[in-house]
Order: sequence, then C-alpha cells, then structure tokens
Amino acid sequence: MNTKWVCIHGHFYQPPRENPWLEAIEPQPSARPFRDWNERITAECYRPNAAARVVDGTNHIIEIVDNYQRMSFNVGPTLMSWMQDHAPDVHAALVEADRASMRRFSGHGSAMAQVYNHMIMPLASARDRATQVRWGIADFVHRFGRRPEGMWLAECAVDTPTLEALAAEGILFTVLAPYQGRAWRPPGGDWRTDPIDPGRPYRCDLPSGKSIDLFFYDGATAQAVAFERLLANGHQIISRMTSRGGIEGGPTLCHIATDGETYGHHHRYGDMALAWALSQVEQGWNGTRLTNYAEVRAKHPATWEVLLAENTSWSCVHGIARWRDNCGCNSGGKPGWNQAWRRPLRDALDWLREQASAALDHVGRMLFHDPWAARDAYIDVVLRRSREARDQFLAAHASHALDAGERVRALSLMEMARHAMLMYTSCGWFFDDLSGIETVQCMQYAARVVQLLEEIGGDPVESELVNRLALARSNLPDEGDGRKVWAQRVLPARIDPQHICAHVAVHTLVEPEAAKSVDVFGYHVDFLDRIERRSGRARMVAGTVRVRSQLTEAATALCFAGLHLGEQHVTGGIRAPMAENVWGVVLDELTGAFKTADVFAAQRLIERHFPGAQLSLSSLLPGSRERVIGAVLGEAIANAESELADAYDTHSPLIRWLVAHELPVPDVLASTAEATLRRRVLANLQSREPSFHQLRDHLVEAAEVRVSLDTPEIALAASEGLRLLLARIEDDGQLDAEVLEMVNAAAEVATRMKSSVDLWSAQNVTWRLLRRLPDLRGKQGDGVTARAAAALERLAGTLRLAVPR
Repeated sequence: MNTKWVCIHGHFYQPPRENPWLEAIEPQPSARPFRDWNERITAECYRPNAAARVVDGTNHIIEIVDNYQRMSFNVGPTLMSWMQDHAPDVHAALVEADRASMRRFSGHGSAMAQVYNHMIMPLASARDRATQVRWGIADFVHRFGRRPEGMWLAECAVDTPTLEALAAEGILFTVLAPYQGRAWRPPGGDWRTDPIDPGRPYRCDLPSGKSIDLFFYDGATAQAVAFERLLANGHQIISRMTSRGGIEGGPTLCHIATDGETYGHHHRYGDMALAWALSQVEQGWNGTRLTNYAEVRAKHPATWEVLLAENTSWSCVHGIARWRDNCGCNSGGKPGWNQAWRRPLRDALDWLREQASAALDHVGRMLFHDPWAARDAYIDVVLRRSREARDQFLAAHASHALDAGERVRALSLMEMARHAMLMYTSCGWFFDDLSGIETVQCMQYAARVVQLLEEIGGDPVESELVNRLALARSNLPDEGDGRKVWAQRVLPARIDPQHICAHVAVHTLVEPEAAKSVDVFGYHVDFLDRIERRSGRARMVAGTVRVRSQLTEAATALCFAGLHLGEQHVTGGIRAPMAENVWGVVLDELTGAFKTADVFAAQRLIERHFPGAQLSLSSLLPGSRERVIGAVLGEAIANAESELADAYDTHSPLIRWLVAHELPVPDVLASTAEATLRRRVLANLQSREPSFHQLRDHLVEAAEVRVSLDTPEIALAASEGLRLLLARIEDDGQLDAEVLEMVNAAAEVATRMKSSVDLWSAQNVTWRLLRRLPDLRGKQGDGVTARAAAALERLAGTLRLAVPR
C-alpha cells in the first residue's frame, strides 16, 4: 500500500477586468506586448500548463503532459467565462482535464468550484454569501457537467457562517491554511491546540447540525514553492512535500496549495517544474501516488475533528483586515505608503450595497415573485447571454406578464444586483493604492450600480457615495482622494448609447459595409435608415440607429451625420432623432451639397444641425482604434512604403558595394534598406502561405546590406507562420517529405534568431506527429516514406524534441 498520497492544488484566478458598460476588457498597456493581462497570463501560465514540457539532462523534451489532469485545481468563474470566448482551447483543456482526472482518481474529478467573483466571504452580507456559493456552483455545473464536491474560498477567508453557506448547498469540503484550525482532536480524544497535522482531512461540525470536511495544506512547503524558489527544481518539491513522517490508520496526505499563476507567470518555467514533480509521483517515486481531495475524503473519510479559527485567511496575518483596514499587509516595495484608504472604501461600498438591496426589495417585489430568489437564478442568464435565456428567466420569476418597459426595469434590476457583488472583488483591497487598476475596477462596478439604481427609479446616490469615497486618500499626490479618482479614472470609463452611436458612425464612415445591424460589445445596433454619398475622396454617411443593450434591453434611438475627407479627417455629429419631416429636409440639404461637390457646405450643415456633438477618430471605442486607424491610413502608408521600396531597389547595388568595401552606409540609405526589408519579411510571414525559402533569401540579402531582421515583431510573425505551416500538415494528414524539409528549414531559421521565437505550438504539433513515426519506420523499402520519416526526425531535433527509438 502506498503510504504517501500527493496532491498539488492550483488556485487559478484573475479578477474580472471587463469595462462594466461594455462587458469587454479594454486594452491594458501595462500588459504589453499582450493586449491585456488575461491574455498575457494565459500565454505565460494557463496555456503552457495544458501542454507542459518534461525535459532530460540535455534539455530535450521527452514528454509533453497536461498538468491539470494530474493536479487539483480551481479556476475562477469570471476567468473561465473570459477563456470560453478568448482562449477556448484552454477552456476545453480544463474541462477535459477534470474528466480525465475522474478516470484517474476513482471517479472523483480534480476541479473544485469557487465562490463566484472572489468576494471575501466573512465580510459579505448573508444574502451575498449564499448567492456567491449558488452562482459558483451553477457556473461549475454549466462548464464541467457535474456538481462540485469542493469549493475554493477567496483568499481562503473563512468564518462559521461561510462554512454554513457551503454546507447548505451540498459542498463537501474546502481547503484552508494550517493556522486556520483553532483546535483539533482524534476520535474520542481531547481537544488540542498545537499545530495541526495536514496529513489527513478533518470534520468540522457546524451549529446547524451539518458538517463539512476541511483540508489544511502544508503551509511551509507551499510558501517555499510560491516565494522561496523551491520551484526551481521539480524533484525538490516532491522531496520536501514527502519528507514528513506518516500517520496511523491510512495513507499520509502530502499536499500544498498556491496560486496557480505560480506555475509559469510568477515563476518562468514553473509549469515545467510542476510537470517534472507530478511525473515523479506518477511513476511511484519513493512509494508515492497522486490523488485529489475528493478521492481522499471518499476513500478515507474524516474521523478527526477540528474547530475553526474565525475570520482568518491565507494572505493576511491579521485575519481578514487586509480587505478593510490599514493592517500593514501589502505587496511591498513602497516605503512610507499606507492603506488607510481601505476602510472608507469598504464603508462607502457597504453603504451603496444597502441602497441597492433596498431597491431590490422595493422595486423587485413589483416585478418578481421573490426578487432575491430571482437574483440567485439570474446566473442562468449570465451564463447564456441570449434572448431565449432572458425569456425563460422572466417566465419563471416575473410576478406577471411584463410589458417592454417593465422588462427593461426587471433586467436592469438584476444587472444592478450583479454589479453590486462584482464591486466586492477581493483584489480591490489587496494591493497598495486607491488608484490601482484593481481598485478602480471595483469603483467602476460601483458606478454601474449607481447608474442602474437611478434608471430603475431609485433616488440619486452618486453625490453621497462620492462624498464617502472622498475620505479615502491615495498615496500618490497626483491621484488625490476618492473624489478625484472617481472623476479621473471611473467616470471616463462610462459608455452610453451616444458613445456606441458615435463609434458605429465613425466605423461606417471609414469602413463601409451594407449590414443593417451590428453588434458592438454588449450592444446591438440597428440601422433604421441610412444614406451614403461619395464625392472624390470625400464620403458622407447619415442615418438613424437604435442602440439596444443586450443585457437590459434598454433601447435608445439616435441620428448621426458625418464626413470622411480622407486619412484622419473625420467630422460629424450625433443627436436625438428629429421629426420625420425635419430629418427629410436635413438629408435633402446634405445630399444637395454633396451633389455639387461642396464638401464645406455639407460640413457647415452638419455643424448647424448637430451642435456640440462631434465625431472624430477618437470616437472609436478602445480595442478597435488601432485596426480602424490602420485601415484609414492604409493608402498613405502603402504609398510611402512603395516609394521607399523603389528607392531601396534603385540604390541596393550601391549599398552592397559600400558594405563589401567596409565603407559607412549613409543613414538615409540604411534606414531605407531596413524599412523595406523588414516590411517584405513581415508581409511574407503574415501571408496565407508564408514562404520560408523566401525568408532565407531575405536573411541573406539583409546580411549583404547590413540590416538586422532580428526584431520581436518579426520573431512573433515567424512563430505564427511556423504554427500555421505545421497546422496545415496535421490537418492534411499526409507527411510529405518535401513539406517537412521546408518546415525544418523554417524552424532552423527561427531557432537562430536572437529575438525569442515562440516554438511552443510548433513543438506541440510535431510531438503529435511523432506518434506516426513507428508506422513510417515500419514500411520497409518505401523510399518516399523513409524520406518523410527522416525529415520528421530532423524537424524534431531542430525543435529539441527527443525522438523515440
């Protein structure tokens, strides 16, 4: 019998980052070169752990494994929602990993649920606690297709009411830090207060008569993995975890829990160290075996009891003060800073929560049988954003058949209630300053609550909320207090139908399309009428649109008119709809001016009929500006590039002669050569069928004129080009030697670049192709097949994959 059962738990989580009005993440410059932090951490951690490398002593990959299938994990519901849309491969890998772990661990999946939006549960209202658990379970069932056995608590923050909320919904266990057990005892024994042994599960009896099992992880080893570089060696992790003595009556559970981002984001190559550690245990190193928490409690039920240390967490030595007080816990590195802002922020949002709760009680009882039961059920709409989901929800919970206005009010009430929970996401208090992006995010959720509260007919509350926030002060003089942060960082994020209309109007001007409707993040826009005219390079568009929220169904009609005079010159305006006869006159006037090619007359007409509401390229919403501006400036850029290319082709013999004779190349000629060759390489790599033979020719030419093509942009394009080539080979199903040799040549070029070329995807595909190698080798006497096998082996060697013998 194995005496040491090993479990490594990863808590994978990112705070919700979506703009509350758009339901989409705006570009985050601090995450560069990635678009936002979710994308960056997915590339550094979440995706690599689904295909982690195990290497030998020569740094050749000997195995590619899915870490999730062999560890215990939870993924925050808001992060899983983002992955479903933006990293579906990772989302699918996590779901499949849970299914695979059920086969591996006696029918018990390794995935745990999580309280919905990482709210600090002991600081939550009783109703919020219940909804956080219910929404977390509903999200888990929706994604994993089974009910969860365990649930992760945000920051492991816990008190008895929190455990009661878990047990009431059928949750069987949770995981805590070792000091969160106040006392423990063996069956029939006395209570003891010395440090708890993490080697077994414990039963915690609750005042309600229910009970829940608690696992207390190995705190010292978890600390060493997360913060003390123990992760530098996968073997040391397991050696340290299993170095403890055994327990009587069953196997000893050796387990740790850390942030999942430890494995790749916080520590580069942490995914590889984890893969090595899990592989060692899977092979039975020193009598060990892998397990997960659900399997342990099923095979070896908790018989020892524990008393909870109330109001404690895993990341604040003062209990739960980090999320409401200036307790001294922070992320460090800011001498002289304080977090006195935490208390007034908490108090202000608690006050707003009470206003929202009162509105849900009062307004909700006019629309729903039970507004709080409706809020619990609203997660079904959140998980299935569709008209059908809204219809089913209202059919089940509305107190009567709602008219269109009541329907908008009911859905707005539910969105208000949702944002009133999102504003308590724990990261808003975790870090160092009031002006941090996590704290501002929570304040933006609060602003959405304020707006929706007023839209459903509640009293205006913004002024009082801001007065309360003003008691919170930033450590940065330029940020001031909560009032200034609200004005500078919260209010500018607000998006209303006018913003959406302006965005659509500019899009229509610079990227013509005939669609009668368009989706813009969380809005649906219908063109009720539209005219388009062109005069030379100038273009005019005018029309009426209906902007409808896809969440609340609130609709606003607006009209617009705009001119695009070429390149960046965009002008126009938006306003409330005019009377039909007046609008007809305006359109006739605009059309008449354009027919006579009097663009300036058309511009004056727009200024007269659309006062004060101006259109420009800055009207585009974040996330689409770069692409649209690229399209707007495309002709100018193409002309400039063509002129540069002509100049380079004319003077390239001269540049080669200067380089050959070791004479300096004038800056103007060097710049022309650099811009032209880099553009040609990028155009090749970004084409549908990149040519790596051509890339090699470009590299030779670049050396002759002393131009470096080794740039991060070209390295990224080379990574993607290589991925596409191999994906086509895998999809085709045929291993053609000539194609494989071309890919190998491309890989050789990529591996010689100084800028880091990401070979991760190429290695994954090639690793899968290597499974065909035994069949290829088995076809004796077939010269074509032998050549393909040899080409595949060479490609594997280039990508540092160990070839099976």
